[in-house]
Amino acid sequence: MSFSLTGVSLMLVAILGVAALGYMLGRVTIKGVSLGTAGVFIMALVFGAISNEIVVDGEAILQFDKNWLKVIEQLGLIMFVAAVGFIAGPTFFSNLKKNFKSYILLGAVIII
Repeated sequence: MSFSLTGVSLMLVAILGVAALGYMLGRVTIKGVSLGTAGVFIMALVFGAISNEIVVDGEAILQFDKNWLKVIEQLGLIMFVAAVGFIAGPTFFSNLKKNFKSYILLGAVIII
């Protein structure tokens, strides 16, 4: 009995695999320092560097459709920007109220 992963199934397994491996990498602690959730980011970068196709003995054993890689790239970017927005959002408006004049002045200087 054998099965093959192609298309969406392959991409979902790859995404979940990258997330799981990245999470495990982030949990590794060396001298009290760990990567935390940045482990997932590092694992995604490594996977992205090798993901076009993985070749063993001259035969491509894992090959991704380039269109799906673009979709995953865009979804990753959207999720990253949303996560940064959720983290910075609450303090952004309070800082804007406090430093409104200096931000307007800085913006005007940059434009000029």
